Amino acid sequence: MTPSLAAWLLVLASHQPSMPATATATVAEAPTLAAFRGNWGGEGIAFGRPARATLAIGPADDGGMALAYRLVVEREPAIAYSAHADYRIDAKGRVRGRWSDSRGQMRPVTGILTSEGLSTHWGSADVEIGRSTYMLHSDDGLTVTDSVLQHDGSWRVFATLRYRKNP
Repeated sequence: MTPSLAAWLLVLASHQPSMPATATATVAEAPTLAAFRGNWGGEGIAFGRPARATLAIGPADDGGMALAYRLVVEREPAIAYSAHADYRIDAKGRVRGRWSDSRGQMRPVTGILTSEGLSTHWGSADVEIGRSTYMLHSDDGLTVTDSVLQHDGSWRVFATLRYRKNP
């Protein structure tokens, strides 16, 4: 088993619901992406350079979540990248979707939603496999970290941006 597959399985196993300690069980609410909704502006590092980005996250027509992403990496000439994603989430917090970008790439997305945030894996072995983590903070901030799987099984972070929700 590759290290990345083992890590992914460990993440999934650690998020299994536990049995209630008392005889009175409460029904847990289905996980929701509502905390991520809104228009976000962020700054950070992408591809080793200062970068700015925006995220617009809202409900999709099919009841899922739609995400519009814009990234500008400061360099000469500047790198401009955009993408759109649609995600659906089930009652266990499992996420499935599709990401399409300004380079003409379309990638399947799978992931898990927990109380700490959203963790997704995207792509395929014939092109590239990546992961993105969306971590909400108590100060209403959001940190998104993007990584790509290397041939040796390690992950290389290529972007980390800290966002604030726009009023």
